[in-house]
Amino acid sequence: MSHKYWTFVAIIAAICLCMACGCTSEATPADNAGQITTEEKSLIVYSGAGLREPMDEIAKVYEEQTGTVIKYTYAGSAQLLSQMELLQEGDCYMPGAKAYLDSATEKGFIDESEDVIYHVLAFAVAPGNPKNITCLKDLTEDGVTVAIGEPTANAVGKATKQIYDKAGLWEDLQDNIIVRSATVNELIVYMNMGQADASIIWEDLLGSPNVEQIDIPQEEGFVKVVPVATLSFSKKPTEAKAFADFVASDEGKAIFVKHGFETYPSAKYGDA
Repeated sequence: MSHKYWTFVAIIAAICLCMACGCTSEATPADNAGQITTEEKSLIVYSGAGLREPMDEIAKVYEEQTGTVIKYTYAGSAQLLSQMELLQEGDCYMPGAKAYLDSATEKGFIDESEDVIYHVLAFAVAPGNPKNITCLKDLTEDGVTVAIGEPTANAVGKATKQIYDKAGLWEDLQDNIIVRSATVNELIVYMNMGQADASIIWEDLLGSPNVEQIDIPQEEGFVKVVPVATLSFSKKPTEAKAFADFVASDEGKAIFVKHGFETYPSAKYGDA
């Protein structure tokens, strides 16, 4: 073929290449800008596993109102504390009890906090209460199988140990324990499947037809305030504070009430 032909082909190829490069250079910043915007409009929140249902709903409402995506890490409160200590990142923390907030504060992780709801312990038993569970001692009786939260892993387990220690019954309970769960949600699964005669769970989680709630006598019971906090190492402190404020607002608390929680402050429970 002629020299002119190949020259023409080369020119056309060069034009196409330039057009392709132009398209790429224009698209990339736009794509990156979209990625940055998404990243900027998200928050990392560490939450106790027993708070999943109301917190998921709160995240949905908050995203609709503000465009901010809430990325949760759900686990036992002690596990969350260890994870925060390891990663040193995130924006908010909502443990299952205030004791974990105190530990996080001692480690320098907490910026600000607000009290939001109460966690109240109750017995979870099979429908009809066939083992006639009415008090702490009943879980130590022969022939009663018990599922508890692991005291070193989650707030419900720690609280269970505290009330049994206080009653002088912790050692008596040991022979009847058949499982120690990593999260409170696992206890719900065990009870729904009928794998234990009784458990001790936060009362706000006891809505299944397969499980009956029996109130723990007030003199033996356990009530704790649950806070929400902003983290000192948050890279978005203003946004983190805005979300924490929403969780603790009347609108946020109404979502907790919908899911069976008592909100703070309450004349019934005070500062617990």
